[in-house]
Amino acid sequence: MGQQQLLLLVFGLIVVAVAVIAGIQAATDAFGKSEADGIIARNLAIASNAVFWKTKMDPFDGGNAEYTRLGTNGLATLAMDTETELANWDITAATTSTVQITGVSKRDPNIGVRTYISGYSVDSTVIRFDGTLTLD
Repeated sequence: MGQQQLLLLVFGLIVVAVAVIAGIQAATDAFGKSEADGIIARNLAIASNAVFWKTKMDPFDGGNAEYTRLGTNGLATLAMDTETELANWDITAATTSTVQITGVSKRDPNIGVRTYISGYSVDSTVIRFDGTLTLD
């Protein structure tokens, strides 16, 4: 082989290697975003149940217009699981008018989502890919 052919072969291998590395990185990013989307969907379902529970009066096993009782064993009070195949969940804080719902991925514990409810609506949702959101 001539020098030009060897140079083209090496250059071709470098281009393919860079493309494979970029593809792996793109797939990893897509996995993380997909995982976070699933956790967000479940957080919003829990939030919906919490708001509905808050509106019910106590004789009907409701919150009596406050979230305070959800601070201890809140998901059981809402009749929802704390664990699914996707992630683990918990109500990490509850006051009279606010509640925090946190979900942490089982497949990648660095992925966490926290949803904040204020009054009767979702205030905000925070997504972290660095492991800073936990159920503690």
